[in-house]
Amino acid sequence: MILRVVLSVAVLTALVAASAPALSAARADAATGTVERQLETLASRLDALVATDDPTASGDARRVAALRLPARSYTSAGVDWLRFHGRAGTGVATWRVENRTVSRRVAPLPVRPSRGTRRLSEPGSHRLVFALTRADGRRVLTVERLGARSGEGRSRA
Repeated sequence: MILRVVLSVAVLTALVAASAPALSAARADAATGTVERQLETLASRLDALVATDDPTASGDARRVAALRLPARSYTSAGVDWLRFHGRAGTGVATWRVENRTVSRRVAPLPVRPSRGTRRLSEPGSHRLVFALTRADGRRVLTVERLGARSGEGRSRA
């Protein structure tokens, strides 16, 4: 009887140990997939903004987007942070899930984040404003939290 219990516990422990890495990878893939789908939609909207609108000093050419960063849960690893920046003349979003950093092009122009949007790290929904402006004679996209100009919606950088 005791031998059966010990053998059952040993087999159960081996099964859990063997499946843990696969579960961790699946949770990370779920979080990455959620962010990638949202950024694909955002990239389409920003491409259309750049193609159809002219930059203005006041930032009137803009798009509002809501991005949801998944929280850690049983089915999702959660996103540690997400940031927007420019790389090689394009706008890029970079985010971290577990120990993996992923980047994706989101705009044909560099993205310049405001102080409150340099790094988004809180899980949940973030409403962002992307504005087409001109800086140093070049077209750029700026990003800030919705309501940030009036002092609302600021977060830690």
